[in-house]
Amino acid sequence: MEDFTPEQVTVIATGYQSMARALNEFQTRRWSEFSHEQQLDLNAYQNSLLNRAQDLQALVVRPAFNNTAEMTAYIVQALYKAEDNLKHIRNLTVALNVGAITVALASYVARANLRGIQTALRELGNLLVVEE
Repeated sequence: MEDFTPEQVTVIATGYQSMARALNEFQTRRWSEFSHEQQLDLNAYQNSLLNRAQDLQALVVRPAFNNTAEMTAYIVQALYKAEDNLKHIRNLTVALNVGAITVALASYVARANLRGIQTALRELGNLLVVEE
């Protein structure tokens, strides 16, 4: 098992921050369409992603995997695909689910839960295919 390198930590943390920004931009564009509870959910997703990024950068969590380069690639690819899709998603429920799944992904990464990561990646991929 190996820890993420400082470069990998930076790439993943940047992905989380970028995803939080994309959720915020989506929320801003579609503000009037969300209920109060949905607004709160989106805010929570953004905060959670930013907190996970900070935890990684501050080494509060130190997840270890067998192949960190491969794991980093999977995580970052999923985050950027989700972020890109938020620019085109029309269905608010799908957008909320994208946010929730990316938060779950970040949580599983922090705990080095490989099964959880695989499930989140698969669910995110399936959700984004449905929306396309």
